[in-house]
Amino acid sequence: MKKDLIVIGAGPAGSMAAINSKCDTVLIDQRAEIGVPKQCAEGVSESLFKKIGIKPKKEWISKKIKYTSLISPSGIEIKLDDKRVKKAKFGFVLNRKNFDKGLAEIAANNGTELMPKTRFIKAERTENGVKIYAKRFNETIEIEGRILIACDGVQSKVAKSFGLNTTLPLRYIESCYQYEMTNIEIEPAVELYFGRVYAPGGYVWIFPKGENSANVGIGIVPSLTEKRAKDYLDDFLKRERLKGGKIVEINAGAVPISTPLEKTYADNLMICGDAARMVNPLTGGGIHTACISGSIAGKIATKAIEKEDYSEKFLSEYQKLWKNEFGKELEYYGKAQEVLIKLTDAELDKIAESLQEIKLESISTMEILKAIVKMNPKLLWKLKSLIT
Repeated sequence: MKKDLIVIGAGPAGSMAAINSKCDTVLIDQRAEIGVPKQCAEGVSESLFKKIGIKPKKEWISKKIKYTSLISPSGIEIKLDDKRVKKAKFGFVLNRKNFDKGLAEIAANNGTELMPKTRFIKAERTENGVKIYAKRFNETIEIEGRILIACDGVQSKVAKSFGLNTTLPLRYIESCYQYEMTNIEIEPAVELYFGRVYAPGGYVWIFPKGENSANVGIGIVPSLTEKRAKDYLDDFLKRERLKGGKIVEINAGAVPISTPLEKTYADNLMICGDAARMVNPLTGGGIHTACISGSIAGKIATKAIEKEDYSEKFLSEYQKLWKNEFGKELEYYGKAQEVLIKLTDAELDKIAESLQEIKLESISTMEILKAIVKMNPKLLWKLKSLIT
């Protein structure tokens, strides 16, 4: 098979790359069904769809969020609702299976050749571009192209094929475990529980999916504890409110919580989303950055093919553009994470106490960080120097 553009991985980054390419494109994914299994809590901001220029379909949304609750180790709650947030837009909980499949369908309807159940094996450069080897059912296939976009997740095999080091130290990998549960009491709110008592280096989350169902999950930094993420989550489920809950689905995975790769491009190659470590190091959220980086890569690939220039120099524009969109934020969050991960549960409780009368312009990680710094300048002087 010969194509202009080869995209590996049909998650949000890969599908958005294909949607935004205006050239002969193939999108491959190792899964038999796009979007299955889900590997995230499924939360996104309302602004996402505006930024990617796609109107969300009804079946993509599980629940609209009306407020966010932050809970400290001792149980102090900070309720961020429309009384405390001036521009109260709280976002959605997606149905990731429908969302991912829906984006892939848009790409296919725009002319992309979609190839599920196709496992990437290796890639190499050729005289005219690139060639990948993949396994489709029991057959080894070869696809030649001009440009390759890697959207194949943490520690990308595609990037490694081109000699880029994607190995991540254990300290910067978050281990995540999640149950989708039913028969539990649910508010139309995102609940986040912080502290080592709940999740060393991370947090526990409850994201509502329906009237009595939710994603209940956890992310921890394994190097901070000998217990597994599942063990901490099972302890959390012992609380009265969740005791009667029934587990209908289990998901597990790893999330990078470092800053992005220093270099996300090379001759004939661009790297997007989780493969490029474009994840918020504080929250572990990566849908937003995956969609935007994929969109940019698809547009740059189109220009490169029009100009017949697939060089590293030409494709470097990709990194400039995504850095302009969210690079500084991820850098701030990475440095902030280095500070916050060292706080004790007692210090987190003091922060929660100081934020009882918090007022925000909008719900965002940066707004919350600024409020913490304002209320706790002595405790977080390092963080203040990063943000101001």
